[in-house]
Amino acid sequence: MSGQASPVLQNPDPGAIYKAAYDALGRAYWDASDVQSKDLVFGAQQAIGDMITAIDEQQLATNTALFVQLTPKIKAINAALLEIQKQIATITRNIDTAASVIAAANKVLSLYPGL
Repeated sequence: MSGQASPVLQNPDPGAIYKAAYDALGRAYWDASDVQSKDLVFGAQQAIGDMITAIDEQQLATNTALFVQLTPKIKAINAALLEIQKQIATITRNIDTAASVIAAANKVLSLYPGL
């Protein structure tokens, strides 16, 4: 048996998960069919960008005070991602983009499921 932990048992890297969502939303923005969809996607992407910066600067996983401070932003991001998931069929007709957005959103939503 190897000394490495099973991937299932490893703690997820919030920075990498948010970065994947940021990238997926970037593709969705360019595929979006109307201005309202672009605005929804862009707003979520910018909020996620702010979260990535905070994670990079402060090591969110080990900083309880920062986590408490960022909780409202996490809730807002989660709400935006849930809305994007509901509207993904009207945001983009590109099946690959839609699938990557939904998968990335699910990973972000699983980071802090109680929020």
